[in-house]
Amino acid sequence: MTARVVVLGGGPAGDVAALRAAQLGAEVTLVERAELGGTCLNWGCIPTKSLLAGADLLRKMRRAAEFGIDAGEPRVNFRRMMERKEEIVVKMRSGVEAACRRKKVQVIRGQGVVDGDAVVVGPKRHQFDRCIAAVGTEPAGLAALDMAHPAIITSNGVLRLGSVPKTLIVIGGGVIGCEFASLFAALGSEITIVEALPRILAPVDTRTVAYFQKLLEADGVKILTGRKLAKVADYGTDSVTVELDDGTPLRGEKLLVSIGRMPQTRDIGLEQAGVAINERGHVEVDSFLRTANPKIYAVGDCIGGLQLAHKGSAEGHRAAENALDHHPMPMDWTVVPSCIYTHPEIAMVGLNADSAKESGRNVKLGQARFVGDGKALAEGEPEGYAQIVSDARSDRILGATIIGVHAVEMIHEIGVAMSDALTMDDLGSIIHAHPTVSEMVMDAAQQGEGVAPYLS
Repeated sequence: MTARVVVLGGGPAGDVAALRAAQLGAEVTLVERAELGGTCLNWGCIPTKSLLAGADLLRKMRRAAEFGIDAGEPRVNFRRMMERKEEIVVKMRSGVEAACRRKKVQVIRGQGVVDGDAVVVGPKRHQFDRCIAAVGTEPAGLAALDMAHPAIITSNGVLRLGSVPKTLIVIGGGVIGCEFASLFAALGSEITIVEALPRILAPVDTRTVAYFQKLLEADGVKILTGRKLAKVADYGTDSVTVELDDGTPLRGEKLLVSIGRMPQTRDIGLEQAGVAINERGHVEVDSFLRTANPKIYAVGDCIGGLQLAHKGSAEGHRAAENALDHHPMPMDWTVVPSCIYTHPEIAMVGLNADSAKESGRNVKLGQARFVGDGKALAEGEPEGYAQIVSDARSDRILGATIIGVHAVEMIHEIGVAMSDALTMDDLGSIIHAHPTVSEMVMDAAQQGEGVAPYLS
């Protein structure tokens, strides 16, 4: 008998779960209330990277004379940037839709609600043997703000802007806030980041945050840490004026609320179906991605942890296999890279210098700086470094942090090394092509072993 699988949510976790279940021979129904691709494709990863690519090109063009190119002063056509962003989103989304057609995944548009052994969409019930919830998250708002006011925007609202704001207040100095600050600083906005914690980018080690903050401030971004929004002093027709808890007034053409995201797990029948949801709204799962209801699995941002598309996709793949009893295995979340698409980029996997110390481990650090890398210098990008963490006794690699050009492309080598239990010596012994920025990984490993020919 063919298994019936209903997937709730068509983001990167749900899409992959549906497609993998179809590959395994299941009859699959994918329920999505908006557009396939979820937050990542429509409101996150893809559209923001399109805009950030434009900002990076703008930065490079402004420095063209350094490379011997007389290009004049570039002008920003923000409308065209937004059009290009949308063209890329549509192209990627059509690819997901085509994959669903090829795999014979039935896509149902509408809000799905779990009811017994079925998901109800409108008047129709879709029976399941297994259900995979991938319902995602939405931007969190602030009770102190009128979130409907045109000057108050979330990360979704940023992607609907018709022009570059002259002044932008960013409430929240996490990944989303810093990425948009980096983007609009390049486009000419006057940016102020307000962060309640003592520092921005809380998951990143203190040294890297301090290094990055100096670069961001050099781009003209003002950063206020340890401050909170106290009240709105005035809602203007084309701006908003707020007051911080220390009395500091701030006025911005736009105010971006980037304080995190909330899971969309309420009022869709999960709790009534026996699925446990914690106080933060996340679905509770075991390492096999099973909920308290043995017929229902959950994946992606709605289960908490790192809110990353690639983590969700890996969970979707595993949940489909586990739900259909195809070589069931637990998830391993120890090797999940995190990437921050600022200027410069920051990428991390595993432990960093701070978290290794907090864990009580005796570790060894290896480091190389971009200023010593020929390819980075040729590209005019000397800022940054790569730092690798290994266990001092076994030499096994425990993680790395890279800040600099192409950091998000370089981090995966560390992930492979961790997955294969490689040592610092192993990594330093692998021949890397020259000149490349990837040599930084080899150089850092060799420096950690004390054998780097050019590094002390």
